[in-house]
Amino acid sequence: MNSVSELQRRRAVNQIWNAAEDYSFLPDFKAFDKDGNAELYWNSVIGAVRRHYEYAKLAKVFASFQQYEESDEYEGLLWIGLENAVYQKEQPERPVLEKLRRDYAERYLAVYGASSLDDYHLYDCLATAHYERILGKEPQMSRYDKKLLDELEFGPELDTDAIVERAGELFSRWFQITLEEKRRERRLPLIGFKRRGGKKEKTRYRQFGIGIADHPLHAYTDEEELLRREDEPTTHLNAAQLRAFMAFKFGASMYSEQENAELERKLCSGNHSLCHLLFTRGVPEKGKIQNAFEALRKEREAKQIEMNRQYYRQHLAENRTSIDRLASRIRNSVLLYLQPSDIRSDSGKLDGTRIWRAGILQDEKVFLRTEQGNMGDLSVDILLDASTSQSERQERVSTQGYIIAEALTRCSIPCRVMSFCSMTGYTILRIFREYDKPRENEKIFEYVSNGCNRDGLAIRAVHELMNNSPCENKILILLSDVKPHDALRVFSEDSSDYTAYERETGVRDTAAEVRKARGDGIAVICVFTGDEQDLPNAKLVYNKDFTRIATVDKLADAVGTLLQNQIRNL
Repeated sequence: MNSVSELQRRRAVNQIWNAAEDYSFLPDFKAFDKDGNAELYWNSVIGAVRRHYEYAKLAKVFASFQQYEESDEYEGLLWIGLENAVYQKEQPERPVLEKLRRDYAERYLAVYGASSLDDYHLYDCLATAHYERILGKEPQMSRYDKKLLDELEFGPELDTDAIVERAGELFSRWFQITLEEKRRERRLPLIGFKRRGGKKEKTRYRQFGIGIADHPLHAYTDEEELLRREDEPTTHLNAAQLRAFMAFKFGASMYSEQENAELERKLCSGNHSLCHLLFTRGVPEKGKIQNAFEALRKEREAKQIEMNRQYYRQHLAENRTSIDRLASRIRNSVLLYLQPSDIRSDSGKLDGTRIWRAGILQDEKVFLRTEQGNMGDLSVDILLDASTSQSERQERVSTQGYIIAEALTRCSIPCRVMSFCSMTGYTILRIFREYDKPRENEKIFEYVSNGCNRDGLAIRAVHELMNNSPCENKILILLSDVKPHDALRVFSEDSSDYTAYERETGVRDTAAEVRKARGDGIAVICVFTGDEQDLPNAKLVYNKDFTRIATVDKLADAVGTLLQNQIRNL
């Protein structure tokens, strides 16, 4: 479902106008059910918010969310708070709202109630608990979820300024974001289009509750205002505090402050000139949890790590078979394709040109022995895309990464496994195991998705690390959905303007970094983990050197073929 009929759009507008008791404005946000029909209860809430509050002030809060990757989630949470407040204001005058509210709560729980508890997403969990409370049920939730929901469910006594102040404090403390939007004039890419009357109307439909919302690009604010953004992602932390926060969230830096600064000067240039880097092994930074949001995040990550391990154990037999089969393919490839070479030895075929060295220099290595190219000349790096777009397949990606690493380990091939994501201007490289740590493959199950993905900078950073490999031959394997997207934009010399790091811009940048790595002698291949619609991206970036895995049991053959082709060309 990605559009609604003009009849239902007009019906939604009338519902909002009736609740607002004001017909002088054009609603910037309208709600529909999953079939595209106007959602009476939520449109009544939207109208009532217009009636009881100074909407221009609330619009600025909603607009400030748009600079963050999780903008839809933040927006949904704030609407829960407003619904709770405005219902209590309206219900005494409009008793029918009680039935509409309960009916909506029952419909929501019928669709999302059980799944939100099994597959944790913050908005789903809080919305589920909110609607369970409406029906008089006691929600099953962690104490941190409960505390957040208690603070989020605004009361009817709050006026507009109090709600804005409460929201600012709440989102700052729980989500480490500011509701003050820094802006600099530049053009955003259009989010989506709906054609009407021969003209393009900038409109986006997104999931909202149990249906969708009509969310124009100019929603909540003047369109030209929304098209202005600041280069640097906005945060209430200064540079030192932000670096400390990143280290606390992802782990202590592997490098000293000076070493990291030197790496940033070398790597954060061109399209990535405003970026920062964090290389970490995930070692927790010393210090205590500062607020409930940090504790909640750690609970969620611990749960995901356990889900990764459970997923592997649930498919143990087929996973072990895949490891054995892939290891066999790798061994056979090495024996077939790594070229034999003659080496000096103290035994073998006598080299007549070196006999003199035995008597004069006491050099016993006057023989030649033909030796097959060995796997000790080869190192492999595995890079896992850990962006939010991978959140629905974290268990599969961690299992695939583990299978490949374990097969390489059994072949005694040095292997390093990393993940990458980006957040608030930082690209984070998390190293799970190093070349010389073959017993640490289990750490790969600590893979958890976060934030955005600046693929080009991540590949550039890994390229730098791989230059230090002691092996002559190097292979980089990426497990990625090839969907680069980062909140920090890039300056386009062609248009003298800032461009979003996504779609064509992100794909071109990623492809350029892949070419540079290949030009430096690194074989780069991709295990595509994404959706059908992003396959063209994979072809543009990796040419023929990628494979798509339909099921885990196909992993060994698909990756084995890719590795075989690369080893043959070494």
